[in-house]
Amino acid sequence: MNLIALLLVFVSAGMHAAWNYWTKRASDSLSFIWGLAAIAPLVAGIAVLGDYLIYTLSSQHFGHPPDFSTWKLAILGGLIQAAYFAFMGAGYNRGDLSVVYPVSRGCAPIIIALLAWVFLHEVPSAIGLAGIIVILVGALILAYDMLSGPDPDTGVSTITSSLRFAVFAAVTIALYHVVDKAGAQGSSVTSYLFLMETVIFITITPMLLLRRSSAALTAQFRQFAGLIVVAAILMYMAYCLVVSAMMLESVAYVAAARNVSILVGIVLGATRLREGSLGIRLLAGAFILAGILALAVGG
Repeated sequence: MNLIALLLVFVSAGMHAAWNYWTKRASDSLSFIWGLAAIAPLVAGIAVLGDYLIYTLSSQHFGHPPDFSTWKLAILGGLIQAAYFAFMGAGYNRGDLSVVYPVSRGCAPIIIALLAWVFLHEVPSAIGLAGIIVILVGALILAYDMLSGPDPDTGVSTITSSLRFAVFAAVTIALYHVVDKAGAQGSSVTSYLFLMETVIFITITPMLLLRRSSAALTAQFRQFAGLIVVAAILMYMAYCLVVSAMMLESVAYVAAARNVSILVGIVLGATRLREGSLGIRLLAGAFILAGILALAVGG
């Protein structure tokens, strides 16, 4: 794999795991995510403006003028990602970062492979099927290490509740990867992201107001304002770095390599948040990464 592309992917993975760690550490992950959704369009808008200024001021025409030709895909991607953020926030409120994060990231390739199998008749190879099994083994190891009592709010066991939302998030990850690839290729990346982030904010706000008061959302924003801004910037930069890596290397390799963030998330959860056993969860993460690699090679 191209060394520069690999470096971009690893930096992106660290950024992605970091903003998820801060989301989990917040007193209310759902409200923290609303703060991210509120700031993200501003970050994306500044990027669009910067891209346009570079384009207009450069004799070489670096950068891109605003291009909103894929607005329909941006709306669809925004709706899917709004659901993704809601599921991740709910999962973090109920379970561990070092479980919800790797399960959501690790199960997404399985769902993509199964959808391709059912709708496109792309039957996975023996290596691909082995990869699916290995990922599921990793998820079961995480589940075993997370066994606990019932969630006091729902009456459902914490493991069942959090893993359910992690799997829901994995479905949305699989869907938005397909939509975002088409949308970003059809217009400038900055324009597409600006539209998508705006749709996420418009969509997720009424969703969360059904579960949180406006006072609770704004209180969380005031408490973590600085951290939310930094997390929103990291979230945007992580996506841009991955897109840049895809311009240098095969999408399959980039998609597989970026999941090193799974190990970062497990380490942050186990060491910083004191979740479960670091050794067992790293073992589970290794299984998930191995399965993802097998899917990338033989799916």
